[in-house]
Order: sequence, then C-alpha cells, then structure tokens
Amino acid sequence: MLKKLKKELSLNIQAALGQKVNQKIVVFESDDWGGIRMPSQEVYQALSKKIPLMQTDRFSKFDALASADDLTALFEVLLKHKDRNGKHPAFTFNVTTGNPDFKQILYHNFERFVVEPFYQTIGSAQPAALPLWHQGLAQGLYQPQYHGREHVNQKRWLASLAKGDVCVREAFNHGTYGFETTFDGAEYLLAAYDYTAPEDEHYWKRSIDQGINIFKDFFGFAPETFIPPCYIAPQTLIDYLNHKGVYGLQGKLYSFFPNGIENGKRKYVKKLRTAGSDSKTGKVNLVRNCFFEPSNGKGNWWVADCLKRMETAFKWGKPAVIDTHRVNYIGNVVESNRTESLQLLNTLLTQILKKWPDVVFMTSDQLARLYKFSDEQRA
Repeated sequence: MLKKLKKELSLNIQAALGQKVNQKIVVFESDDWGGIRMPSQEVYQALSKKIPLMQTDRFSKFDALASADDLTALFEVLLKHKDRNGKHPAFTFNVTTGNPDFKQILYHNFERFVVEPFYQTIGSAQPAALPLWHQGLAQGLYQPQYHGREHVNQKRWLASLAKGDVCVREAFNHGTYGFETTFDGAEYLLAAYDYTAPEDEHYWKRSIDQGINIFKDFFGFAPETFIPPCYIAPQTLIDYLNHKGVYGLQGKLYSFFPNGIENGKRKYVKKLRTAGSDSKTGKVNLVRNCFFEPSNGKGNWWVADCLKRMETAFKWGKPAVIDTHRVNYIGNVVESNRTESLQLLNTLLTQILKKWPDVVFMTSDQLARLYKFSDEQRA
C-alpha cells in the first residue's frame, strides 16, 4: 500500500510540472522505425546461442524492420478508432534514417562508417513494405520524426570491430549490431550520440546533417522534433538541432547529457525536463508520461497502467504522451509478438475513447506546434 501511494504521489508531482493544454490530447511516440535490428528468427537462434545477453533482450528477440504485414496490421487497428474530430490515432514514427552498410564497412577494414539510407535497406529486405510507408503517411496514420541517422555509436562500434571483439564481430557477420551490453559500461554500443569530447563533434554533426537530408529526401519535408537514441545526447547537439529548425525534444522525465567515463563506467548529467515551450530559446520539451510496451510482458497490465497515467495527466491539464517502441508491433521474427500487442493496443484505444470521448489524437510535431504557438500567444 505504501509503495502504491508513493507511486501515485510521484506521478501527480510529475504531472503538475510544465505547460498546460486545454484539451485531452493523446500522442503515441514510437521509436526505432527504419533501423535494422534482428534480420530473422534464424539469425536470432544462431546469435543467442553465442551471445547469451540476447536471450533476455526483447529487442533482440522481436525487433526488426517492419514488414508489409506488420504495417498493414498496425494501420488496420488505427483505422478502427476515431476521436471527437473524426481523426484516427496516428503514431509518431521516430525514424533512424540510416543503417550501416556492412559490406562497405568490411571493405574499409572497420576504419570507416558507411551509411545506407533506411529506405534502401527496406527496399532490399522488405520491398513490399515500402509502398505502405507512403500509403500510411497519406492516410494520416503515422507522422515521421527524427531519431538520428543511426542507432549505434559509430566510433565505439568500429573500435570494437577493429580490435576483434568476439560478440560484436559475430553480430556484424550476421548483419546486425543491436544487442544489449552493460548499459553503464564504457562499451555500450546503442547510444549513437554518447559523445563528450569536443574533438568528437564531427562524428555527431555529420550524422545529424546527413540523417536530416535522408529524411527530407524520402518524406519531402523536414522533421520538427527529435528523440536521441537511448535518450542520450550532448547539449551542444540539442542546440545544433534547434538552430536547424528541429526545435522539439522528445523524451522521458529526465535528459541525460554525456559526462565522460570514470572507472569503466559512463557518467551523465541528469536534468529534469518540464513539458512545454521556452519562449527565450524557441525550444519545446515533449515529456513522455505514459508507457505501453506489451512486448515486455505483463499483458493487460500495460493497458491498466497506461489508462491510470493518462487519468493523472488529464487531471493536471497535461497531454498523455505514450512511449511505445516499434518492437511491440513487429511479427516477422515472432508473429505472436505483433498479434498480442495489437490486441492490447485495440483494447487500449477502445478504453480511451470510452472513458474520454472528448480526446484529441495528435502527433509529436502537432503537439510541439501547439505548445510553441500557445507560448508565443502568452508572451
């Protein structure tokens, strides 16, 4: 009982912070679209025997490029529901716009990071899915935003490959990089922008610039919001994006700014984030306050917990920003993962509209503009 009361008090304190909105807004923020993870069930079976860490990592078990069946099934669920304005719920697809070109990286003997645009990767691995990216966007069922160019720390990864790290090489040989290592260890690979030294600036700056260009080439417009891989990026990178017109920062309650390595552990400056717009800098914070990750187990618990968090957010005049990764909706590695998650998503959407028939579905860029416009009007 005491634990429950502490959690409820914490959620209410968090919800009280930041800029209010005058509508019950629901936003689904979904990371990792466009990026490779596990090429196939066969690759997973082969790698998980050699890399035991993969056996407990849901991303290794389930996550992959979305197939045509994956996108069709997700879109079908979204099309079943409408808000008070007749609008379907739309996912914010946070896209990593490039993937490692494994052949070229091997050709350059792990001395050069070579990128393949995400749509070329999809065109090769899941060609039937590519038209659905265009169709879903035209139907308003998703809105792409920026998750960086890649989801791997290129400097750290190439160094591990060059020195012959057995697990990293084995994953590379099977066309992937994405397995969990100790999060606080110096060797952690998935935090693409975990750079601290000024001399490393060229790594992330080139990645950001090229990644945005790929985004614009495929979608025909520029992103307005960004979520750094693993929620980690230096302040200079966030400022740089703001200057380039990407003014909205997605994330959880805290930002994590890299602060070097000490005794083999990576260090961070942890900073509290409050939702809303800063009229002085033009930046907007979007804060995830609800979570829906059914691929992580516990079934219907995710629906109940998400509804409870939404209720708290609405009570304090805040939007419900739901964190829900791509991994939940992928079935081309393990089909039941997609099927079970979509059943729960359908239940969640049904319950949302039953409990709050006046909700409004938005995407991250729409919420960012609402915050920004409202703040400018108050100034």
